[in-house]
Amino acid sequence: MLCGRRAVVDLPPPDSILVSRGPGETRYVLMAGDEVVEVVHHRDGVLLPGAVLFARIAAPVPHMAAVFVNLGDAGTGVLKIKPPRPSEGAGIAVTVVVPARADKGVEVQLESDVPVPADGRTGALLRAAPGPAAAWWAEHSETITQIVCASRAEAQRLKALLGAEAPVEIHTQGVDLFAARGVEEAIEAALEPTVPLPCGGSLVVEATAAVITIDVNTGPAHIDTANSEALIAVARELRRRNLAGHILVDVIPTRRGGTLPPLLADLTAGDPAVRVAGRTPLGMIELSRRRVGLSLAEVLCDPDGRLSASSVAYKVLRDAVRFGFTEKAARVAMEVSPDVADLLAGALAPARAEAEAALKGEIQVTARADFPRTRFVLRPA
Repeated sequence: MLCGRRAVVDLPPPDSILVSRGPGETRYVLMAGDEVVEVVHHRDGVLLPGAVLFARIAAPVPHMAAVFVNLGDAGTGVLKIKPPRPSEGAGIAVTVVVPARADKGVEVQLESDVPVPADGRTGALLRAAPGPAAAWWAEHSETITQIVCASRAEAQRLKALLGAEAPVEIHTQGVDLFAARGVEEAIEAALEPTVPLPCGGSLVVEATAAVITIDVNTGPAHIDTANSEALIAVARELRRRNLAGHILVDVIPTRRGGTLPPLLADLTAGDPAVRVAGRTPLGMIELSRRRVGLSLAEVLCDPDGRLSASSVAYKVLRDAVRFGFTEKAARVAMEVSPDVADLLAGALAPARAEAEAALKGEIQVTARADFPRTRFVLRPA
């Protein structure tokens, strides 16, 4: 499986972008053949990386070369900045790098290319984020042959945004776009800690507060085969799961261990966020990946790893719209767990209203105390 510094199996370049608008969110997927390369769930009201906001300097962050910044309705951000820093209350333009996550505020960086209004409104949007589809098209336009949208409105929006030369088309098959391309299964697999390898071995991906560890298990395979297949899988999973920060890959000890860091560097050459540092004294491969946006697990799951109530609610609304169209039912009744019902009546009421507008009808929600979070039932009302 190894040939000098090169892998026998090269990772194919991205060739398509899929865009699916659902109630309250838009989902973007970058594909290479049948492989999911990258996934972005953009939920309404959540800042996209790349958005530029008007912020005001707040207090310094203790023990760091950073300050808190006031982002208005978007909350508090953290800006790494070297002295001398602007005075407290000063208005600046900042670019969103990572939206708020868990117990951390929005990560931002100073933006020098956007004029700062003399008396701007705190948190005002100064420049919209280009969005995943635009960023992927700019990076991979030489290899992307299709940009498939699940709705005419999204196709028209992207055609206007990307230009006439962009190969935008509308998905016209009866089956759901993501289901047709195997995306739903790939997302579910990317939320699992274990990644099977073709040789019978596996990876185990675990995230802690300080570091992400990836353990390689050989299974019945030869060590070199398992290590090589593992690094191919690592290169894919880093981007598919949007893993970031300090990462350690615990490969299987071998006399050819010195060839493994260069191999991983070759496999991740198409991902500019990755920097492979080399081998640690104990033989693990050490690397880092620049954090842009939230990881797939941070978007879709609670900190304990369970699918979040909001993720279930968005899925129920997507399925309700499809169910209504399939069954020709303008009124759809859904039975869901209490936490999902609470969201649909509260924070996600706008998404529910969007689903009802798509159905041109009504969605009736019943909370079932005996339902686990992921269970739901749909029927004509």
